[in-house]
Amino acid sequence: MSTTFPVSTTSRDWRIEVVGMGEEPRIREGKAAPSGEVTYASGCILRVARKDGAIKADKTASIHVIQPAAIYELGVLYEAAGRVYVQPYLTGGGDSARLAYSITCERLVPVQGGAAPRGAKGDE
Repeated sequence: MSTTFPVSTTSRDWRIEVVGMGEEPRIREGKAAPSGEVTYASGCILRVARKDGAIKADKTASIHVIQPAAIYELGVLYEAAGRVYVQPYLTGGGDSARLAYSITCERLVPVQGGAAPRGAKGDE
């Protein structure tokens, strides 16, 4: 059996944490979730724990939602809830090609006590 994409999982099995950028979600025309549902660009930035434990912003991932909030407040931490789909893809071409991820979450909900620390490394 071969690997198939997108990877379909849940927020319980694969934790996704993002920081809001103060944007209202925007509908993604012609880009439905694997389930066929409409998706929205969240405008949020993925936060990733590096090997050394530092939390960094990862701008190679785009974060989408199926059931969007009205707005994702600037500096507020959100986590995925429900289904999660992850689709890797290549950006650019030739020697400048790099791996990126399209991550679609059922919902993004505020993390308890979830304000991103001001000036935290990677949150600039």
